[in-house]
Amino acid sequence: MKKLVAVLLSIVIILTFVACNKENTSNVDVLQENGEKIATEITEPVTIEFWHAMSGANGEALEKIVKDFNEEYKNVTVNLIYQGNYKELFEKLTGAAKANQLPTLTQIYPNRLSGYIMNDLVEDLTPYIFSEEVGFSKTEFEDIPQVFREGGIWDDKYYAFPFNKSTYLLFYNKLLLEEQGVKPPTTWEELREAAEKLTIDKDGDGKADVVGLGLQNSVGIDFSFWMEQAGGHLINEISNTEYELLFNSDAGVEAFDFVSGMVKDGVARLAGEDKNITGPFARGEMAMGISSTSGIPYIEEASTGNIEWDAVVLPKHKKEAALFAGTDVAIYNTSTAMEKLAAWEFIKFFVNKENTTYWATNTGYLPVRYSAINDAKYQQFIKEYPVKGEGLKQLEIGFRDPKILNGYAIHSNMQQALEEVIAGEKTSKEALEEAMKKTKEDIDQALQNFGLN
Repeated sequence: MKKLVAVLLSIVIILTFVACNKENTSNVDVLQENGEKIATEITEPVTIEFWHAMSGANGEALEKIVKDFNEEYKNVTVNLIYQGNYKELFEKLTGAAKANQLPTLTQIYPNRLSGYIMNDLVEDLTPYIFSEEVGFSKTEFEDIPQVFREGGIWDDKYYAFPFNKSTYLLFYNKLLLEEQGVKPPTTWEELREAAEKLTIDKDGDGKADVVGLGLQNSVGIDFSFWMEQAGGHLINEISNTEYELLFNSDAGVEAFDFVSGMVKDGVARLAGEDKNITGPFARGEMAMGISSTSGIPYIEEASTGNIEWDAVVLPKHKKEAALFAGTDVAIYNTSTAMEKLAAWEFIKFFVNKENTTYWATNTGYLPVRYSAINDAKYQQFIKEYPVKGEGLKQLEIGFRDPKILNGYAIHSNMQQALEEVIAGEKTSKEALEEAMKKTKEDIDQALQNFGLN
């Protein structure tokens, strides 16, 4: 985890020395909105690079959409470039920023994008979104759920647009629950009780062959929904540079005690060598498991011929809350006016009703348009494949992760803290206090590197 934080800080330091290229916008159609000039017509052949981290079924679906776009937009070619997993993608973006060779379009998390925005390397999408020539109507824009739209806002401007959006669900082994007379839990109390009943020593050797609840190794990184359900928050983001950390609270301690307590008592376990729950859950070693909807294709593939499974919305506690994760897409302003317009046209194409429906039906991600969700064909699809519709039930209780510069420090320090609690090295209160202290140092250092603190 310390290495990850070091990488993030190096990104901040590197970006402070990167200058923004400003293209010549003569001989292009432009409009004036919010002081920004944008091209509104593609008048020449243009090729752009789109860096991404989608693999497997997700990558195949993205390739299909890009292929369709390239066929429809004769003057535009989108070169889709797979850059490895998210960590590898972000490291390559750092190198590209240093070399002044950023792509036109990229997947990126909001807390990673903040540094690029502060270095004036990201195109403000506001003029594009509200342009009469190339933008959305008010109805079209509001067709995108607010929880997805708001993740791209900095200082009342839109710098990113929703891309691959997912949420967390409780997956369960149907046969095991039926055999033990357990219904899918709807509260924390029911979850604990179900985990106890579903922890089974089949051969009587004193060791559990099935553990009631499976957790990703990264449960501490993805801990925000536990915190929210306990009535707390990770952070109060007052502005892009002002913040108040809140996770060292009674709610934080309660959530840490609940999750670590199940692990310590042997009714829950981390994925271990598998890193995520897909393998052990599919092998029947976990009766239930919490994972992102993005993993649905992989769980489905691994489970074939092994178990029958389903998923439901997260059990609630003091409140209902669901984290909506996944990346956005952003356009770097080091590209030409034509390249930026081409990238914007692809963004619109990707999120149109037809393509967001295709994306959602062929991956573990969600549609990003209400019109797609409510479409008769999609409703029929989730009727036949109901697990794909479970995440949508959480839209009204959804929230996003922080956007503060180096906000990943919150997650990495909470992960370390939870590991220390599970190992019995610290109490939840002690671990959270230390994590909050370290997180403040990490974020403040990042802001200081930009002369903002």
